[in-house]
Amino acid sequence: METRNNTRPFLPVHPGEILKAELKEREIKQKTFAEMIGMRPSHLSALLHGSRNISPQLANRIEEALGIPAQLWLNLQTNYNLDVIRTSDLVDGYIPTAKPNRTFAIAYPSADEDAHWDMAFKSGQKDIVRKIESVLNELNLSDSQAAILRRAIEI
Repeated sequence: METRNNTRPFLPVHPGEILKAELKEREIKQKTFAEMIGMRPSHLSALLHGSRNISPQLANRIEEALGIPAQLWLNLQTNYNLDVIRTSDLVDGYIPTAKPNRTFAIAYPSADEDAHWDMAFKSGQKDIVRKIESVLNELNLSDSQAAILRRAIEI
């Protein structure tokens, strides 16, 4: 009995293809949309076919025209760029061999850095506690109400 793997290889999807599908769904002609976002129709066509990338300025204009957040378009473009690199690395036979150096990783601060951030956090907490105390005083709460609130925020 023969088993076949019917999975397709991963192919990155350019955000222009997603925009093209969105325009089709909304029944917006490419020329009309190009005018809406102040772009030449030929440049929009190149974007929709994956030959041009989405810049922050263009993402902002797309957001204004379609109501789809600019950050989404920028994330799609970034993910596409990374996917292209990763798939080309796999095709080239590149296998990462370097291990992360924990000593210099931001996620693992040194003892001195830990102490510094603890001190900064605690001093920031003091400012917050003072502000909460002043707000509680301005509210003219009864002692029992103030005590309940203080316990809730653990002052």
